[in-house]
Amino acid sequence: MSRQKHEVMEILAYVPEVVIDASEWSVEELQDFASASSITNSRLFIKNTKHLTCDELERIIKIKGDTAKNNYVALEL
Repeated sequence: MSRQKHEVMEILAYVPEVVIDASEWSVEELQDFASASSITNSRLFIKNTKHLTCDELERIIKIKGDTAKNNYVALEL
């Protein structure tokens, strides 16, 4: 059973590391979680990303040039 989006956002505010499954969330929701993790300084681990395209992964971690703008996100590739 998946949590509600607002529950994940609240967890990110209190827990230093959070693991989420990319197959349960849309790319827009993953982007929101990544943004929240950078604000709260929580490390966000996103697993099961095999179905995401390179462009979608870039949008989630906000790649500019050759570096990620969000250092609080880790992807399982």
